[in-house]
Amino acid sequence: MRHSESSLLALALACALWAPRLSAQPQAPGAPHLVTLSIVGTTDLHGFVFPRNGRGGLALLAGFLNNLRAAREADGGAVLLLDAGDTFQGGIESNLSEGALVVDAFNAMGYAAATIGNHDFDFGPVDASGARQMLTGDARGALKARAAQAKYTFLAANLIDDRTDRPVDWPNVRPSVIVDAAGVKVGVVGVMTIDALRATLPVNVHGLRVAPLAPTIIAEASKLRAAGAEVVVVTAHAGGACWQFERPADLPWCDPSSEIFSVARSLPKGLVDVITAGHTHYGVGHQVEGIAIVQAYALGRAFGRADVVFDRDARRVVRTSLFAPRDVCARQDPETLSCEPAGPSAPPLPVSRYEGRIVTPDSAVVDAMAPALQRVRDLQATPIGVFVDTPIGRGGDMESPLGNLFADALREAIAGADVAINNNARGGLRADIPGGALTFGRLYDVFPFDNRLVRLTLTGAELRRVFADEIRRKRRGALGISGVLVKAGCTADGLEVELFHATGRSIGADERVVVVAMDSLVSGLMFATVPPPAGFSVPEDAPIVREVVEDWLRQRGGQLDPEQFVDPDRRRWELPEIIQVECAGL
Repeated sequence: MRHSESSLLALALACALWAPRLSAQPQAPGAPHLVTLSIVGTTDLHGFVFPRNGRGGLALLAGFLNNLRAAREADGGAVLLLDAGDTFQGGIESNLSEGALVVDAFNAMGYAAATIGNHDFDFGPVDASGARQMLTGDARGALKARAAQAKYTFLAANLIDDRTDRPVDWPNVRPSVIVDAAGVKVGVVGVMTIDALRATLPVNVHGLRVAPLAPTIIAEASKLRAAGAEVVVVTAHAGGACWQFERPADLPWCDPSSEIFSVARSLPKGLVDVITAGHTHYGVGHQVEGIAIVQAYALGRAFGRADVVFDRDARRVVRTSLFAPRDVCARQDPETLSCEPAGPSAPPLPVSRYEGRIVTPDSAVVDAMAPALQRVRDLQATPIGVFVDTPIGRGGDMESPLGNLFADALREAIAGADVAINNNARGGLRADIPGGALTFGRLYDVFPFDNRLVRLTLTGAELRRVFADEIRRKRRGALGISGVLVKAGCTADGLEVELFHATGRSIGADERVVVVAMDSLVSGLMFATVPPPAGFSVPEDAPIVREVVEDWLRQRGGQLDPEQFVDPDRRRWELPEIIQVECAGL
């Protein structure tokens, strides 16, 4: 029986077993047989472990948690801290430690479990010295290393291994877990969005697939109930979107079609008590079909919370209280909870308070991150062997010095390449190169991704269609190119594009051209007019874009200047402004 078939069978069984539970009458808050479990959810940290402009940061978040734990300790309850995925990729310090910095902090903060998100696959194999990726290593090596490092459980109930047709079986990665919270058995299931594997580097998720969320949750939650779980929580890297939180019992200010809301509507009544959601980077603090759903935006700016009141005598949940996402900031208006002063002349906001106490950043979290952070700082300071006379920027109209530098490096470093195309826009170059001695850290700031370089052979006609489609999309300056001049104009039939080699020779329609480009471009809209052949996949030994550029710079040595990469007399794009507004077909 395949996993999908077994999930459907579990759905049918669970629907029969889990009829709606009757609502209990509220008990007096001070009744000794009642215990409060505060379920706290974080999500989409993306490696941003330090505060920015007085907001976020794991040490400050831990300060809020410490206050909440003190409140629960005083009333005999407990705090259950969960993360809904996309934890590591993004912040430079996290990237350069492949998430080790974050796991050290999460260990110190007392997380109980964390769901794997789509971007948690991004690091691929474990890095060798100098943040060089081991191309022949396990494509999930870095993620598995973080799971092995964690003192909490990684969850992935609907991540299926094609070889076994079952959930992945990796050390410290499980579909679910049962934890004890103030004497209450709490089962936690982890799932990811159905589109998870389409939103990461394809080479790192080959051989995996994602099973439908609702049947997976039903099957796994039913197992947890059968094993004695008295409260069931789902931590899902799938989410919703809400803009106001005054009416948590309905969804007037939410996107009702959100994935996590649809999932909640598909679950049997009473099977799941709370969902901590993520992925969409929005906030949620609402109830759907009796399930409390919390989601805390992204990048460490907030946390979600739902309090479950459990009757120790009846061994059941009697009520659940929802809270709007709480911003993590050092100073906060006590009435509005805003982190921003009312105006430029307003006095500073008072320090944040939570659960009746001043919030103090937790130095233990800072100390926990210190060893990995020092290794990162040492790596960032490593010299490349190049001196930059004048900052090399991303700015420009159709071409930029930095975009051309990257494209030249990719073309010249790959034997036989005629043309190179690199993404300068979103998902591409993230910073300018400052003046002075170039270090690894400054280069990494420019391109902190592990995208790979793909080699294709196209005809001149196919390459012309690629560039024509890019022009029609009006993404001026979005691409860095090398080895080709793109000349566009208008004719009676509409847009006309001509291509020339760097030598000035025209590229014929039938001429075979070797093109190197970033994997995300090849698999994205840019190459939609000339899709790769059926069965195409990024080779596992394809070089990493940043490493190709780093090696090229080291071999080049010497000094760099913007004028070396932009020649006003030899433009790489000739795109008259008129075609943007008057050329037929645009």
